[in-house]
Amino acid sequence: MVARGALLWVLTLGGLRAVVVQPEHCGDPTVESLTSSAQAAVDWFVANQRPDGRWLYRYDRDSDTDLGGYNSVRHAGVVVSLEQAATAGLAGAAGAADDGLAWALDNLHAGPGFRALAPPDSSVRTGASALLVAALVERRDRTGDARHDAVLHDLGAFLGVMVGARGEVLGAWDRDTRAPVPESWNQFFTGEAFWALALLHRTFPDAGYGATALRIADYIATERDDVEGWWPDVADHWAAYGFAAMATWPDPPITAEHRDYARKQMGIQSLQIRWESQRTNSFISHHTRGRQTLGAGLGTLGEALSQWAAVARAAPDLGDHAGTLVERAQCTAGALIERQASSASDPAEHGAWFQFGVTQMDDQQHALSALLGTLALAGPA
Repeated sequence: MVARGALLWVLTLGGLRAVVVQPEHCGDPTVESLTSSAQAAVDWFVANQRPDGRWLYRYDRDSDTDLGGYNSVRHAGVVVSLEQAATAGLAGAAGAADDGLAWALDNLHAGPGFRALAPPDSSVRTGASALLVAALVERRDRTGDARHDAVLHDLGAFLGVMVGARGEVLGAWDRDTRAPVPESWNQFFTGEAFWALALLHRTFPDAGYGATALRIADYIATERDDVEGWWPDVADHWAAYGFAAMATWPDPPITAEHRDYARKQMGIQSLQIRWESQRTNSFISHHTRGRQTLGAGLGTLGEALSQWAAVARAAPDLGDHAGTLVERAQCTAGALIERQASSASDPAEHGAWFQFGVTQMDDQQHALSALLGTLALAGPA
């Protein structure tokens, strides 16, 4: 009976260990390994940039096939990541960002009193212009070059048109009706617009962008998910960027509602990386945790965690979360480093992240920004 009971306990504990309490795989990221991985991601963009400034969008390494397609929102996002990498001093990032920026500036749609990033054959989407603002502000901060200030104000005017009275952000502008498309919600454009306007207020504090950014912040924190019907709540890494930018204002108006929202998001994304870091694609892991996520999915977790860590460091009543958030961001970065591909012969593979043998340029975009965000946390608190 004793032996049978002991065996039962062994089987029970073994089952719990295999199914419920699985180990996390976070690696051991260092400044050197983070920098090396981020540089490899930059190298991917340098090697896979087209002559017109765009990038290889989607690639299948098993068949060595360019799968085509393109997306102007993700193009602007890549320029943001490369500008961040240029700020961090990574080789080749500034040149690739400039070439990507040139394509964006050649594809601005002129509307009534604004300009917006939208190639002629595409819809006019809020997220593309918001991320182009973020890229231009990063470039301006890095170089001190104000040559694109008129573009920034024109893009800011477009974003202002897309924000409603309660802070809701519409996702698309109709070229034919010359008006925003009603209820054209997007999970991420709201956070992107918030971030862009928060950056514009920091850059041009007397231009009126701050009130609009704060209106979006209130909306995100109190009613966005309910009004727009998102369930479960959006795990919004772009909102994290927005609050991190707002925390750098001279007198950041971070309210109790903002802090409650931040704590909730911190918890969501910390839980997500705990789950994701347990995925190994082994038989047991696959059947209890699912397959490893896209590089973009893992990268957005790292972006969110690093930005929330910055918010926690800046807001005294959130400071007790900072250490845990830094540790979670480091775990995400370690997983990114372990999952990054390396190839001495294939420039479309080297430095990329794959799922089912396919990579898309936003896999590299989000992963690069996550690595850079974690590197920034390694500096003085």
